[in-house]
Amino acid sequence: MRVKKILVTLAGAAAVAMAGPAIAGTKQDVRDLQARVAELEQSVPAGAAATVRIGELERHIQDLTGQIEELRFQLDQANARLNAVTAALSGEAPIGGATAPGLPPTTGGPVDLTTGDPIADQITREASPGGANAVAGAAGAAPEIASDIALPLDPDAAFDYASSFLLQGDYARAKQAFALYAEAFPNHPRTPDAKFRLGEIHLALSENAAAADVFIAHIREYPNDPRAAEAYLKLGTAFSRLDRPQEACTVFKSMQAKFPNAARPVVDRANLEMARIDCQ
Repeated sequence: MRVKKILVTLAGAAAVAMAGPAIAGTKQDVRDLQARVAELEQSVPAGAAATVRIGELERHIQDLTGQIEELRFQLDQANARLNAVTAALSGEAPIGGATAPGLPPTTGGPVDLTTGDPIADQITREASPGGANAVAGAAGAAPEIASDIALPLDPDAAFDYASSFLLQGDYARAKQAFALYAEAFPNHPRTPDAKFRLGEIHLALSENAAAADVFIAHIREYPNDPRAAEAYLKLGTAFSRLDRPQEACTVFKSMQAKFPNAARPVVDRANLEMARIDCQ
């Protein structure tokens, strides 16, 4: 019996001894898991903060996008008002029939041309014996530039500066400012528009010979300008007002041949002018 107790005791001791390493490993695994959990718990606030920051940035981007869209809308509105003013001044109406406040309803439009255009050359030759420059010569010497006209050095700012006079109804200064713009920035993308507006202002001020010269130059210099068909229309209008129906009819017919898909207001206005001067 005593021997049996001793054997049992020894067997239990051996079992404990054998289980020792396994228990120690399990404890280490538990400690490792606890450490990992603690590490994860510490990283959660940082991750949450990053998520909050990303959310703030996304909202900020949305706000900026909204502001950009609003500025674009305002710019489109300003350009529409400017187009309405110049078109109404020159006796035409902007596409869509929009009318500038306080100005009579009118009509106008866009298009394309090729360089070395024989019709444009014909227009120039028929405009006067001396060519395009002789047409402008009928308007007399260039007016003196007002002393307070000072274009900004930045082309876009300078264009806005010239446009501001137009929107204010100060057409004399607008004319001078756009003329200076064309001289100061001959190769800028907005120069064709500046020259086009200059021609419209000449028409509005009944300076028809100067207007004819500007639109002849516009047709020749900017054959692919979006407003080429409209330039033909306004050149024909200038000749008509100069009591030169033959040249006016040549221009209107050229426009019809070159721009069969011109904007409807441009086509309608040309047809009206042709009927008025009895083009055959």
